[in-house]
Amino acid sequence: MVIVMKLRLQIAVTFILAVVLAGGWLWLGGGADGVRSGGHKRSSSSAASLVLVEPVRFAVDTVVVRAIGTGEALKSASLYPSVAGEVVDVAFRAEQHVKKGAALLRLDDKHQRLAVRLAMVAEKETRRQLKRLEKLIPSGATSVSRLQTAQTNLESASLRIDQARAALQDRTIYAPFDGIIGLTDVEKGDRVSENTLIATLDDRSVILVEFNLPEEYADHIKTGDSVSLRPWTLLSRDMQGVIVASGSRIDPVTRSLRVKARLNDADESIRPGTSFQVRLEFKGRSFPQVREVAVLWSRDGASVWRIADGRAERVFVKIIRRDRGTILVDGPLRAGDAIVVEGVQGLRPGKTAKTAPASGEKTRPQS
Repeated sequence: MVIVMKLRLQIAVTFILAVVLAGGWLWLGGGADGVRSGGHKRSSSSAASLVLVEPVRFAVDTVVVRAIGTGEALKSASLYPSVAGEVVDVAFRAEQHVKKGAALLRLDDKHQRLAVRLAMVAEKETRRQLKRLEKLIPSGATSVSRLQTAQTNLESASLRIDQARAALQDRTIYAPFDGIIGLTDVEKGDRVSENTLIATLDDRSVILVEFNLPEEYADHIKTGDSVSLRPWTLLSRDMQGVIVASGSRIDPVTRSLRVKARLNDADESIRPGTSFQVRLEFKGRSFPQVREVAVLWSRDGASVWRIADGRAERVFVKIIRRDRGTILVDGPLRAGDAIVVEGVQGLRPGKTAKTAPASGEKTRPQS
């Protein structure tokens, strides 16, 4: 029993000594670390931070507006016959380029041709009677009233010839202008009426593209401005058009302005009805331009660090537009201000800072 008690006592004494030694070691180590930590804090609070900066440059904000437009031909016509009748000749094929005045379709006109001949015969007889009476007037063998009646009859006969010729002309459909003619469902032998669509004719040498421009940009455009147009059928082809007309009022439903642009299409490769990607560029205000890495975000909004007189200050800004690694911002910045692009982690308002130029490619202001 005595031996057991001695053994327990030795274990207890050993444990107490180990605890005391460990506590002393921790106390000594913590104090030293505290001294070192405190010294570091004091030195860090007083030492200036090294940051990389770039000067602020101003750039013009370019606003890009995109819209969808629809193309239409410079001239477009749907061709209908003036009278009913039987088709005796279809003188065109789809996609054919026709000249103004070309005969496109003929209706049976034998009765109209006969009517013209009869009118010409009647006019010839009336003219002969008038000449005979004119010879008799000097001798008094006829009255002046008979002569006047003959003159009136001659005029009526001439009008009947004109009527017969007009009726004959109505039996043929002519091209009203140069253009490309479309498909037709009419064939030789068909009977058509005034409501039968023969074909469509389009002058595709010029395409007019109509689109809607948002209300906020309505005052930025004028006749003669350039516009970029890409037909959906040829998206790889960037074509330049010119604004030729715009609406006189804003649509109260869509809050947009109707605009028309003219696109020359010498090879007539674009069909009316084609959709277009419309792109317009407007020059806006000048804004400070900084790198994306210089902009910080917090609950209070976007901001940048500026070094002025060797001290750091935080400047809150509004984002205008991003563009290939740079940002246009709106805020109290001046050209040449030193904006921190690296080393912002240790900055606080009013803290002293040493600056060095940022390496790499310099940001160039946009034109």
